[in-house]
Amino acid sequence: MRPRRAIVLLVAVVGLLLATSTASAQVIQYTCSPGAPDCSGWHASDVVLSWYPSPAVLDSDNCPIAKLLTAEGVTNWLCGVLISGHWSWYTATVRIDKSAPQATVATPSRPPDANGWYRAPVGFVFGGTDAVSGIGACTTATYARPDNRKASVTGTCTDLAGNRSAPLAFPLRYDATGPRVTRGRPARRRDYRRWYNHPVTWRFRGRDRLSGLADCPPVLFRGPGGRGAHVIGACRDVAGNVTTRAFALRYDATSPTPPSVRATGLDRAIHLGIHTRGSVRRIAVVRAPGIGGARDSTIYHGAPRSLTDHRARNGKHYRYTVVARDRAANRSRTTVHAVAGARLLAPVHGAVVTAPPLLRWTRVRDAA
Repeated sequence: MRPRRAIVLLVAVVGLLLATSTASAQVIQYTCSPGAPDCSGWHASDVVLSWYPSPAVLDSDNCPIAKLLTAEGVTNWLCGVLISGHWSWYTATVRIDKSAPQATVATPSRPPDANGWYRAPVGFVFGGTDAVSGIGACTTATYARPDNRKASVTGTCTDLAGNRSAPLAFPLRYDATGPRVTRGRPARRRDYRRWYNHPVTWRFRGRDRLSGLADCPPVLFRGPGGRGAHVIGACRDVAGNVTTRAFALRYDATSPTPPSVRATGLDRAIHLGIHTRGSVRRIAVVRAPGIGGARDSTIYHGAPRSLTDHRARNGKHYRYTVVARDRAANRSRTTVHAVAGARLLAPVHGAVVTAPPLLRWTRVRDAA
């Protein structure tokens, strides 16, 4: 056979097949009710299958006008028609699933936050099974309140036929509310009046009515200080929620600036020029040796000021310690030394005179 004649024959055969297919589409048709007319997809109820032959059909086999299908699963219905002395067969596929699926599992997006409790929103994805059409979709849900030790989140699954499962409940414990810090107390008394001047431990108590109280750790307070200082106490519940509360206290652990002291020896006296700065409230002046043969004596105690010790003996060496104290009884000190003795009184030391001076000395016994 020549190639040209073969190609012509092949084109004729293809044309005949296309004509036969077009004619077959018009020979007989079928529909499903309810559902899509072409019977596609899954049906959730019984289906009426109807066949509609064309006038060209001389005879048919198993092509009912209305056939009620009730069996679940996939039914392939075969219909035959006689046209021009030849039988042709057609298949209608009908899918029926009247049974609801089953929701079987709920998977949380993360484990519980602490001790089996959730304290922040948590997502869930539900899953299930279906023996006929298969699972189409299942619920996704988020639990975010209210607090409850017997909370639950529910979800369902839907199969490909649209049947919905019974709800599945997933139990959980949820507590997003922190405990109450009910009390905070120092472990010891104040150091001076209403002030603490060195580290102090505070202990706290709390209450939680849902998941329960876990702990309230003690705090060693070291500052920052001041009249308006606060120590922060914290309590934690079993679910891991933490609540804080501030408690006021007065705290000052910083020593004041040491006083500035200048000692000047006089005749049978020593003058102390004292200057303080900052938070100093009171001073004490201690002399050594002391008065009346004592090793040392406090010769002044009170508000900061300069003073003169009139009980000094000429020629004797004295040591003066000035102790400064602030409002919280923190202390600092400065020590100076001085010797009392007879000396020129006028003109004063370092004076500049413009005329012959009259000298005046302190008295010395037996001096000429």
